[in-house]
Amino acid sequence: MERLRATQTIVDGSLRETKVHGTEGFPIGVYLDDFADFENGYICWHWHEEVQLTMILEGEFTCQVETNEIHLCEGDIAFINSGLMHQIRPCRLARGKLYSFIWRPELIGGGRNSDICQECIAPVLAGNLPYIMWDAESPHHDEMAASLRRIVSLYEEKQPAFQLRIAFLLSGLWLRIFEQIPEGKPVVRAESVRDKQRVKAAIQYMQENYQEQLRLDDIAEAAYISRSELCRSFQRTINMTPMEFLMQYRIRQSTVLLKNRDLRISDIAEMTGFCSPSHFGSHFHKYMGCTPGEYRHQ
Repeated sequence: MERLRATQTIVDGSLRETKVHGTEGFPIGVYLDDFADFENGYICWHWHEEVQLTMILEGEFTCQVETNEIHLCEGDIAFINSGLMHQIRPCRLARGKLYSFIWRPELIGGGRNSDICQECIAPVLAGNLPYIMWDAESPHHDEMAASLRRIVSLYEEKQPAFQLRIAFLLSGLWLRIFEQIPEGKPVVRAESVRDKQRVKAAIQYMQENYQEQLRLDDIAEAAYISRSELCRSFQRTINMTPMEFLMQYRIRQSTVLLKNRDLRISDIAEMTGFCSPSHFGSHFHKYMGCTPGEYRHQ
């Protein structure tokens, strides 16, 4: 099975994941994520056009899907809808394992114009359903867990017709997702779309300039909106302020640099936009639960 590492979670300026999941003819990726392998110990903010199912194997996690925060334990299953910003953090740094299944729904829909796609897939993708979580007590949990484990085996073994068998299992899983659609016509608010565009523009600017001493005014100007509107857009989209996102991004970049023992911690602080080593150390401890030096020697 392909093993997904944090260094392979490559995103563009809007945080869209650039990794291709599966192939054009069979668009699904199946991954075992061991967080001990991750450079920064967690899966950072990103989004992708594909939908995702995740099943926890070991440990406890906090999964944030835009403004929604989900606590996941061993055995729990989570669905994350298409196009939504999300991140997954283990409750204990770099501890935990999970399976991720990332695929394009057309794999089971028979094309965008098919009745299945129009009647059963499009309503899920249209909105009102950012995520679903099933724990051990949820109806159909054991059935879904068995299907996911069977998909893992089929994906690894790649016996004849494994694609057909996986598509069959995904169809059963999709039925359980479809059953969770809220009643009423899905609504995609123009405000939500506009907020996401603003946030992505601001994030791209921060990623390109995080080494500088950025002010909130600079970020707002890059997104062509006021400071207050920028903050509201961030809160409505990912439930944090722009400066909180910038701080998290700087910390994430610093964890990569800390792997290089030739770099002094004071140099890393300067390279990642912190005004002093003490400023860097206090924020690093806040987000990572240890000092930069302790992290370096783990």
